[in-house]
Amino acid sequence: MSVVNLTAELSDTSRTRLAALADVLIPGGSGLPSATEADVAGQWINRVLGASPDLANPVAHVLAIEGAPGEVLEQLRQRDPDVFDGFAFAVGGAYFMNPAVRRALGYPGVAPRRLPAAEGEAEYYLEDDILAPVLDRGPVYRQVPA
Repeated sequence: MSVVNLTAELSDTSRTRLAALADVLIPGGSGLPSATEADVAGQWINRVLGASPDLANPVAHVLAIEGAPGEVLEQLRQRDPDVFDGFAFAVGGAYFMNPAVRRALGYPGVAPRRLPAAEGEAEYYLEDDILAPVLDRGPVYRQVPA
C-alpha cells in the first residue's frame, strides 16, 4: 500500500468531514475544547501527517467512507480496527499538539525541567539491596573511539 500525500490533498470538504469525525472522538467538555475547537482538521492534522506520513492512509480511508460520523467510526472500529486506530491516533495527536489543549490539561510540554531528587530518594533505591548486583559489578562502559 502506498502512502498518500494527504496534506496537499485535503480540500475544505475533507477538512469539514475530518472535523465532524474528530468531534465524535473528542467532543470536548470539562474545560477542554472539542476537536473542532482545537483546530484538529486544520494546521494540527497537517503537522501530524507531516511528522507521520504513514497515518495518511488511514485518514484518507476514513474520509472516503460516507455516512453519519458516529456510525462510520463505530462500524470501522468493529470491522477494521487497524484503520480505526490509525485514524484515532492521528486525530489524538493533532488534538494534543495544540498548545491550548496542553495548557488546559496542565501539561507543560516537552521542555526540559529540572527535577531535583527528593530528600531520601537515593536511600529508597538502596533499600532491600535491589541495586547490590549493579554496585558489586562496578562500572561498565565502552571506550569511545577518539
